[in-house]
Amino acid sequence: MGTAGTNATTGSPQSQSPINCASSVAAALAVLPFPTDDAPRVIRQFTSVFLVSSSGELWRVYDADAPAAVDRQMPSRGSKHPYRVFVALARKSQVRVHSFRTGETTDTDPVALQEQLNDSTLGIS
Repeated sequence: MGTAGTNATTGSPQSQSPINCASSVAAALAVLPFPTDDAPRVIRQFTSVFLVSSSGELWRVYDADAPAAVDRQMPSRGSKHPYRVFVALARKSQVRVHSFRTGETTDTDPVALQEQLNDSTLGIS
């Protein structure tokens, strides 16, 4: 028997295909209970955070140093980045940007993210 990541017969390394973001999000959505209310939900993956908004839209969430920054980071509680960026997955061209005010929480729980999305403005994709 081979080790993880090797072919059991030859012992040679097997290539692993990269995880497709859209399919992994779809899989995560499939296991969520069907919402009976309009409460927002958060999907956390190893390198990504997604918000299912109260209206049912799926957004990928980032933290950034500028509204149109290319080097966006995974959002985190306690982030020092001044902006939170929301990218609509159903409409790739729609980007919304929330600018943190001094002392505002950078939480990533569903209610906080929904409030940040509600307070956001249209950004540049």
